[in-house]
Amino acid sequence: MSNEERGDGFHSSGSSSKRGNVFLYQVKTDSCGSMWFPRWKPWHLPNVVLLWMTSDIQGIIRTNDAMQSEIHEGNAMKYSLFTHWLVMCLVSIFFSTTGFAEPTDGANQREVDEEENVQQRAREKYAGIWRIETIASKGNTSEPDKRIIINNKVDGTWTLFIDDEEFSSGTNSFGPTCEPKEIDISITSGEGQGKVLQGIYEVEESVRRLCFQGGTGSRPDSFESFYGDESVVVTFVRE
Repeated sequence: MSNEERGDGFHSSGSSSKRGNVFLYQVKTDSCGSMWFPRWKPWHLPNVVLLWMTSDIQGIIRTNDAMQSEIHEGNAMKYSLFTHWLVMCLVSIFFSTTGFAEPTDGANQREVDEEENVQQRAREKYAGIWRIETIASKGNTSEPDKRIIINNKVDGTWTLFIDDEEFSSGTNSFGPTCEPKEIDISITSGEGQGKVLQGIYEVEESVRRLCFQGGTGSRPDSFESFYGDESVVVTFVRE
């Protein structure tokens, strides 16, 4: 019997072997791996079942192998992604604490600039030529018997004139964000040189009020003068 056609009706491409009363053949398959049997006969059923079982087991083995390969590839991909994200997190943490952080010198300089801007705006609002209208001290309010003018400049310096003669001069520093607004008056020349008066102030369109304590008193907290205390309240009008 030739290899191409056997008495059991199977076409084969290989040799045959006999186990008991069953002949096993290497059967040709199509491109999809399905077996085909020309001139099939009913008594071929036992061999067909045996070959089907063998093919199915091989398919299961191949499927398991493919699954194992996919599992290994999936684990490798998961490990690669985990490593990638871990590195990215570490890099982000590093730059957030070093590279992206603002230098200390830069932050300090910005604070200085902001404070200077606040001071400059306060100086500009306080600036002008102002005449003293009233002075309240120890509960009494009076008008000065002389013309007292103070020239406040936008650079924070000031000069006090009495009857057009320079009496004293100095500088101001401001706390415009306080409530009430605070001012420190430093006398740098003339009468009272070296003193620093701690006071409070308020500025309207054409009226300004200043309150401070004479001597070495602390900063007042209101624009009031009572008998027995050292508070002095000065009201100015804009010239």
